[in-house]
Amino acid sequence: MFSSKDYVYEVYREKSFTLAAKKLFVSQPALSASIKKTETELGAELFDRRSTPIRLTEAGKAYIEAVEQIYAIEENLKNRLSDINSLKTGSVIAGSASFISSYLIPEILTAYKANFPGITVDLIEDSSNELKEKAINGLIDAVIDYDFDDAFFKSYPLKVEKIYIAALKSSAVAERLAEYTVTGAEVKSGRDKKTPPVPISLLADERFILLKRGNNMHTHASNVFKDAGVSPKNSIWLDQQMTAYNVCLKGLGLAFVTDTLIKTTEVKNAVFFRIDSAHAKRTLWIAHRKNMEVTGSLSRFISISQDVCKNI
Repeated sequence: MFSSKDYVYEVYREKSFTLAAKKLFVSQPALSASIKKTETELGAELFDRRSTPIRLTEAGKAYIEAVEQIYAIEENLKNRLSDINSLKTGSVIAGSASFISSYLIPEILTAYKANFPGITVDLIEDSSNELKEKAINGLIDAVIDYDFDDAFFKSYPLKVEKIYIAALKSSAVAERLAEYTVTGAEVKSGRDKKTPPVPISLLADERFILLKRGNNMHTHASNVFKDAGVSPKNSIWLDQQMTAYNVCLKGLGLAFVTDTLIKTTEVKNAVFFRIDSAHAKRTLWIAHRKNMEVTGSLSRFISISQDVCKNI
């Protein structure tokens, strides 16, 4: 069913009422009457009927420009609805380490299932290396992690995390360096920026609870120490950031943690030191195997993951 804008647009394309009427399968008088009614409603003539072939008036040019914008919007909407309707079934297999899974995956799954309830999403928790190996071998569609080799993966940024040093609130080091400590509430609100970063040299004699080599946080902590010319003494080595943080809360040492951990876990017994180093931040990515066919369900999983991470 044609509308008045379709009639006007066809006359514009054909530069003739007679030819436009034939294309639209209507009589020329009916077409002329419809366009005249549109012009009356607009209070302006759209065509200069004295010229041969007929030409658009200035008002007509503005009208055609608007009609083409409407056509583009309608086409985009049809494409989006077609794309959405095609995602009634399917599956996505995603992998991440346990800490990432604990705070991020529930949010992503909730948003994804709300939009695509018919898509099955399976989650695999494993070490970073194991997950990437499975992705390369085609056993996982997407991995959420911090480091990816561009030779094998196509990566999409999710969020940038800031890294802090955590201490038990009642510890001697927290009391000794109270002027440098910030609370979890200050980190969450962004008010921690008013407090100066701690000189790492003042922590040279403290025990650190560090993650083992091969872990992304190990690399960042090592570079922070290197920048400051400090070598940690009497360290405890663990595998998970959350475990290191919990050991820190037992008063056994200092731990490197992200603002994500601070914002998503209980931190009332802890205080935190800001770090002035280019290595005190890291990017969380979602990635899939390079050159693989990206299905609609996976593409939407990636875009929803990005949207969710904007609010965490």
